[in-house]
Amino acid sequence: MKRLIFIYLLIYSITSQGQTVVASVQEALALARRNNPDLVNARQNRLVQGQQPSATRAALLPQARFFTNFDYNFSLPVQLIPLVLLGGPAGEYRSVQFGLPYVLSAGAEVTVPVVNRPARADLGITEQNLRITDHQNLVLQDEVSTQTARVYHATLLTSAAIRLTQRNLSAADTLTQIARDRLDKGLIEPLEYNRIRSVQLTTADVLYQNQLAYIRNRNQLKLILGLSLSDSLILSEDLANRPASIPVPATALSFMERPQLTLQQARVELSKLQLTREKLQRWPTLSAYGRYTQQAQRNEINFLNFSQPWYEIGVAGLQFNWPIYSGGLRTSNLTRARLQLKAAELALDYERNKQQTDNEDIRNSYNQAARSLDLNRQNYELSTQNVQIALIKYRSGLFAYDQYLNVFNEALTAQNRYLNNLSNVFINQTILQIRSGQ
Repeated sequence: MKRLIFIYLLIYSITSQGQTVVASVQEALALARRNNPDLVNARQNRLVQGQQPSATRAALLPQARFFTNFDYNFSLPVQLIPLVLLGGPAGEYRSVQFGLPYVLSAGAEVTVPVVNRPARADLGITEQNLRITDHQNLVLQDEVSTQTARVYHATLLTSAAIRLTQRNLSAADTLTQIARDRLDKGLIEPLEYNRIRSVQLTTADVLYQNQLAYIRNRNQLKLILGLSLSDSLILSEDLANRPASIPVPATALSFMERPQLTLQQARVELSKLQLTREKLQRWPTLSAYGRYTQQAQRNEINFLNFSQPWYEIGVAGLQFNWPIYSGGLRTSNLTRARLQLKAAELALDYERNKQQTDNEDIRNSYNQAARSLDLNRQNYELSTQNVQIALIKYRSGLFAYDQYLNVFNEALTAQNRYLNNLSNVFINQTILQIRSGQ
């Protein structure tokens, strides 16, 4: 007995691995925001970009370096010196070689920026770029949330469509069996039986198509939620059991500022910072420096012989740079920065109008679907009852097949309209909740 219990627990633990149960769209949204691969990569990229301010700030901090050089002067300069300067006869010269062929130098250098306004502007640009990265991540999160809402409800919709199609197929099977019995008794023509059989086959094919659509939607949802295809995903919610929704007046809903809009605003600010930086390129820069070097010159490579002298060189000073003419480069960069700022402002205005239009369209679509939902539900329930009544009448011989088929087709239309309307209500409702911060 203990062995059987152990085997059962082992099998259960294996089969339960990778199983994810999602009970509501809010759980799906939370799971997508946490595990979606695109969002995970975006957050990782933000950590990498977070190191950029340190690199930019380095241009404003003191820089120190140690250096060493080894030079071989294979051709040294020679100067002719009049011997008269050395007390010799006039008109004669002696060639004098300057330097030695082997030179080894080592030293240290420190540079301290004193005034560098373009570099300080670069720091502000770097910080703004990080804010843009944050806004881009929020835009991606908004897009992933919207996609999750659509695919989640599409998966529930195809699951409900499978159940309805299975019920339709069951009714078609019953009808086919009745028609087969009547055909055997000679009560109907083969044509009528073939038509009934055709409806049965068509319904079975629709069932297979719905099952394929469900598998595709579920796999797409797994991908969005960061799950693998081998993981088990169970959606336990039934859309029909979700509380009914009511239309939302335009004055009763307050939309948050969408990340797409704040992203464009951040890009406008970045363009302004870049324009300011280009203007600061006209300003001079000032830096202090100090350098200390020891140098040895030899006729042979014997620098480890410390009995021969090493010469010291030390220097400290200020370096002042004021760009006067750059071949028109600064003027070109200023013009480009102004054009980029204008383009960013136009993109901001367009995005503001686009978001207002999109929000209004979502609200109107939701209100229309919410108003029609109760009507479609009643029509769906009536059509279901009509099919049952028509089947009873056909079985008893009170209905011809064409009469039953008309009722059945009306029921199919009512079913599809109800399912599509139900899905539209909750998709748009979820999107409204995302955009209003609920």
